[in-house]
Amino acid sequence: MVRKAWGLLGFVFLSASVFGAEVGLVTAANGQIKLQEEKSAAADLKPFVKLRSGDRITLASDARLQMVYFEGGRQETWSGAGTLEIGAGGSAALKGGLQPEVKTLPPILVKQLTKTPAADGSVKSGMIRMRSMPPVPTVESVEKNYADLRQQAAAADYNPELYLLSGYFELREYDKLEALLKTMGEKSPNDQQVKAISALYRQAVASARKAAQQ
Repeated sequence: MVRKAWGLLGFVFLSASVFGAEVGLVTAANGQIKLQEEKSAAADLKPFVKLRSGDRITLASDARLQMVYFEGGRQETWSGAGTLEIGAGGSAALKGGLQPEVKTLPPILVKQLTKTPAADGSVKSGMIRMRSMPPVPTVESVEKNYADLRQQAAAADYNPELYLLSGYFELREYDKLEALLKTMGEKSPNDQQVKAISALYRQAVASARKAAQQ
């Protein structure tokens, strides 16, 4: 009887950890987009929010959404009106008959993206559903990998910068991080994605520095 009870408890814990896990990250969002999480009303989707299996996303006709799944590195880009449901490793179109543009990102990029901070500066990597987490990088390795990623990426693709910013933040290289944000802002002052990236990391750095002083 005791063994059965422990087995049931283990199943419940495992189910909660799997279904509550963060499976993906929004890396770009433009236009009118709504996110409905489990047992919650729909709200405006914010860039760089982490997604869970079962979440639903509704896009208006002017919407463009890019997301990456942590398990497998599947990147999806959706444009136009429709409704999506987030799965463990990919999205399903429920309304609108949309089809995404799909590509697979390098594992080294995806694993660093899992460490993208929340707006309060926290990184809840323990809730991310991945087989393994990478070791803590060094500044040298992060910058070398960034150079390789940037060489292979299109000019309008900010995934390499998201990789580098996440690496700097993890290593507490805040001066380097802020210098990169400044360079990005000067290069693309009217780019909405750059503004969203800057807002995310400036808030994260401010929160991290405040916490370090307490």
